[in-house]
Formats: sequence, C-alpha cells, structure tokens
Amino acid sequence: MKNLRLLTIPLAALMLSSVAIAADEGFTADQAFKTMLTLDGTWTGDAVVVPVGQSRADGTASSTTVTYKTIGNGTSVMATFAAGTASEMVSMYHQDGEDTLIHTHYCAVGNQPSMTFAATVEKGVIDFQFTKGTNMDVNADYHVHNSWLKIIDEDHFESRSERWGGGKLMSYRYTTMTRVK
Repeated sequence: MKNLRLLTIPLAALMLSSVAIAADEGFTADQAFKTMLTLDGTWTGDAVVVPVGQSRADGTASSTTVTYKTIGNGTSVMATFAAGTASEMVSMYHQDGEDTLIHTHYCAVGNQPSMTFAATVEKGVIDFQFTKGTNMDVNADYHVHNSWLKIIDEDHFESRSERWGGGKLMSYRYTTMTRVK
C-alpha cells in the first residue's frame, strides 16, 4: 500500500503539470484581443456551409472576403463581410476589462447576436460562445450562435461559425483565409 501511495503522488503531480502546460497553449481574453489587433487588413479565402448531419465535402462552397480594421484608438476591431453589397455585415470585437472579450455580429438578417470569449486549451483558437441577442428570439430566429477563429500564422486563419434557427443548430460555416498582401 505504501508503494502505491508513493506512485500516486508523482503521477498526480505529472497530470497537474500536463494540464498547466496545456492551458498555456490557449489564449486569455486579453491575449486573444491583442492577437485580433494583428488581423488588420483584407483576407480572402473559401467558405463552406455544411448542414447538420452532412459532411464538409457535401457543403456549399463559395469564395469570401473579410476586412479587419482596428478602430477607436486601438480599443475595437471591426470585421466587415460582403462589403458594398446588400448583405454587408459587421462584427465588432472589444474588451470589457482584461478578462472579457465581446463579439457582436451585426447581421444582414437584422439581428445582433452577442458572444463572449471562452477560454480553451486549443492552441491558436479564439472561441466565442453566445450570450444574448437583440432584435431576435433565440428560440425561433435564424442567427449566428457561436464562433471561433484559429490563428494558423500571421497570414492564415480558419474560422467556424454555428448557424441556429428554430432554437437548434442548423449548419456550420467554415472558412480558410489568407491575408492579401
């Protein structure tokens, strides 16, 4: 029994240190916002919309462009999608103190879902989870519910957003983006 206890203590310490190392790979809200400030510029890529229950290969593909701009003396990031079209949309990102990062999406369908940064241990991922919405009934209206960005390097990122309708997940939108030089 004594040998078992001697083995248990180092094993527990190893497991705890592994969790601490994994947590170091993810962003804090402040680090995520500072990373988003580096996205300034225009990005192009491919988007694929995949209905729930289907594979990504069965999704509807299109090309896409997004422009990130730092505004408000470095206090906000504005992402503009489908610029100059009737479907133009804007997402705003800003902090509410160092520990909170907010993403509000001003959608072409006329609603404004708001999401808050959620810490993750996945390296390079900036994750946002739905918190509330205006001009919408979350249990009925179509809206973006959760989203994340995965920073690959200074010139590439991927994103995924969840589209909800009728109070449930309807589809995913995946993008693979490259910075325009």
